This record gives sequence, structure tokens and C-alpha cells, in this order.
Amino acid sequence: MESDYVYKVTAYITRFNKGNQQLLVFKEKDYEHLGFQVPGGTVEKNEDLQAAIIREIKEEAGINEVSNVKYLGEFTYNMEKPDRIIKRYYYQMQADSPEYFTHIVQSDDEDNGWIYEYSWLDLKEKPTLFNHLGVHLDKVSNHL
Repeated sequence: MESDYVYKVTAYITRFNKGNQQLLVFKEKDYEHLGFQVPGGTVEKNEDLQAAIIREIKEEAGINEVSNVKYLGEFTYNMEKPDRIIKRYYYQMQADSPEYFTHIVQSDDEDNGWIYEYSWLDLKEKPTLFNHLGVHLDKVSNHL
């Protein structure tokens, strides 16, 4: 059986706070063992990558405005179950949000209603992100 390509986007939302560059992360309620994650998801059919990242941020974090969007790179990997090849595109951007907040996902996908608990982490602490979400974290620029 031939593998299907699935295109995904990942958002590194950053800010400066008290002289430290920080990354907006979340833990999924009832799945905290997965660790820190960042907003992102599947690109819809005929959807532009930048439109997809903006939509995913709105759905998963409730953030409507971002600035200084910068493409960082991509990463392709195999997902065994189901048999698919994932091509993930990584972006950095800035946005305002509270120090801590909870967001209930609003989407037309399986994650609708999931609860994400957000916070900011200092990048100098080199946070570890779940699965392949951190692949291009080392490319995050402090010059946005």
C-alpha cells in the first residue's frame, strides 16, 4: 500500500519578557504526559501554508493576530500507524497573550473541544517539545 502525504504546520510563537526570549507552549488537559506542545496541525486541501498556520493558531490558542511570521524549515518523517508520510513546516512569529491561559479548541477536526493549558517558557532553558515539534526550535531567531 502506498503511503499518503500529510502536510502539517507548526507555530513557534515567541516574545521577549524581562530580557528573555520565551516560547508559548501548552499541555493538553488529561494528556499532560505528552509534555509541552506548540500550536499547529494539518493543512487543509487547497490551503496555503501561511493561511493554515494562522487558522491553527486561532483554533488551538484563540490568538487572532500574529506578526513577523518567518519560515524556519521543514521536516519529513514516517508515521507508522496509520501508514503516512508527514511533511511538517515550521514558522516563528510573535503574538500577545496572557502569562497563563486555558483554551478550548474550536475546530472542525478531532481536536474540537480539547483543553489546552498555555504558558510561556524561557528559550534559554532549551525546552523539550513532544514528538517532532521541536525539530527547528534551534532556528528560532531573537531578531524578529
